Amino acid sequence: MKLKINDRAALAIKNNTKRVEIRVNKNDDKDYSKLKPNDIIEFTSENLGIFYVKVLEVNHYQSLEELFTMEGTRYTTSSTNDYNEAINNVNKLNGYEDAIKKNGVYAIHIKYLYSENHVWEELYELAKNVRNSRDVSGMISAGGVGAAILTKNHNIYTGVCIDTASSLGMCAERNAIANMITNNDNGITKLVCIDSKGNVGYPCGACREYLMQLDKNSKNIEILKNIETKETVKLEDLIPEWWGYDRV
Repeated sequence: MKLKINDRAALAIKNNTKRVEIRVNKNDDKDYSKLKPNDIIEFTSENLGIFYVKVLEVNHYQSLEELFTMEGTRYTTSSTNDYNEAINNVNKLNGYEDAIKKNGVYAIHIKYLYSENHVWEELYELAKNVRNSRDVSGMISAGGVGAAILTKNHNIYTGVCIDTASSLGMCAERNAIANMITNNDNGITKLVCIDSKGNVGYPCGACREYLMQLDKNSKNIEILKNIETKETVKLEDLIPEWWGYDRV
């Protein structure tokens, strides 16, 4: 579903201070009763441009009073925590008061995913922040390298490297991929890897091969080269004349 949203609400969603979007069915082409968990909403705002959120749950209420009693105001509005003011602010929206009387109102619980305008910065921060160098045991260490991958389904997965004394560990990229597969997702479109010094790095040869075998379109995966310039390289350029094109 594609929706427009004002700048204040968009920033509040990005900052995780607004986690519930209030919408009503009016005489337009949007029917919020059709939304279900794990659906993706594409929002458009002036400041963030296009950004994506995942639907967590959808609750229908007969009135704003019922909605704010059950949902509270802390994460449902971007302008006030006052109960009465919140009701008045929503009723001021074009056509909302009459539509709520007729059709009720929806509280759509959402999770911010990423903005198209800032996707590289957001993937970079996720890959950097997931790092946490530590010893798991006397034979295993982890967390020195972090990776973040974005899929065609707009999901982001992260992973850290795991190093063992007998070469049984895995790179951060493959850990992120394992997270993706565990969640029944596929189709990587973008990848960021951050080394132990905080620098952007390339996947190793084993990871390049692993990535190529995942999907027939893996050759088009964009890999970040430089966070300052946003320069990228496609996976096929890092593994030319790959042997398995006719098998994936």
